[in-house]
Amino acid sequence: MSKIGILVASANNNRKLGDKLKELAESLSCEVELINLVDLDLPLYSTIEEERNGIPETALDLANTILDLKAFIVIAPEYNGVMPPVLNNAMAWTSRSTKDWRDAFNEKVVGLATHSGGGGAKGLQAMRIMFQHLGANILAREILTTYEKQLNEDASKNMIEQLVKLSKV
Repeated sequence: MSKIGILVASANNNRKLGDKLKELAESLSCEVELINLVDLDLPLYSTIEEERNGIPETALDLANTILDLKAFIVIAPEYNGVMPPVLNNAMAWTSRSTKDWRDAFNEKVVGLATHSGGGGAKGLQAMRIMFQHLGANILAREILTTYEKQLNEDASKNMIEQLVKLSKV
């Protein structure tokens, strides 16, 4: 059985999107590890925070979980034309929690998704830039839902199938 990770950076509509994508992946016989980054309640990353208190156990656990997976869907709302702080913060801690800062995502396959009250495209673009910088192979297909544009389940299943196929190569 294939296993993918779903990283969610929201407690609301993007969390619901994550739950739906998990359901679709399971219908395709995928095992899914869904992680809501909001629930981790990580402290704000700074070098001062790291020097004073070290790397939080929660960040180490997140990094180890990510290291064990080969494919992900990252789901986050668009905040002010970029990604939410909780996603950026979690990735900052993750990059500091591994031997090499790119270890967690280097050469892994990542699909991007958002539910946005606004456009959503800029948030997806910001996530694409960050995860490419971390060494991930980003799928061309993205999932963008809004209040007016519902989830295309067939396209979502296609993304999941691509993640599984490409992560086995």
